[in-house]
Amino acid sequence: MTETAAVASIPAAWLKPFPDSYKIPFWRWIVLPATTIMLNRNRGVWVSGTLVVADGKLGFTQTRLTKSRTPPDSWTIPLAEIADIAVENRMASERIDIRYSRGTVKLMSVRSADFVAQLRQALPVS
Repeated sequence: MTETAAVASIPAAWLKPFPDSYKIPFWRWIVLPATTIMLNRNRGVWVSGTLVVADGKLGFTQTRLTKSRTPPDSWTIPLAEIADIAVENRMASERIDIRYSRGTVKLMSVRSADFVAQLRQALPVS
């Protein structure tokens, strides 16, 4: 079996969106108001992991938690489905929005210019 090497890889955080029906519990507003405000503002939770471009796909794999009973989150997007990559500089990080055929993926990373350049280069020419 042959494995292809990654074209590019970077540590990143993915904004895992809440389901449409999710309501933030009332107790959370009382016990943890600052984090609850951020959850409400982002409509999701940030998940740390690694973003990789390889085999004509963009993939994310959550950093493995040592005592977690659930498997780490992961997803892939074929590069051919990516329509747009937007990068917004923030105070200490960059926000990367990847628009593709089924929606938008929101990511956060640091010093991502080289990774984004390699990702754009790997995209098929339309």
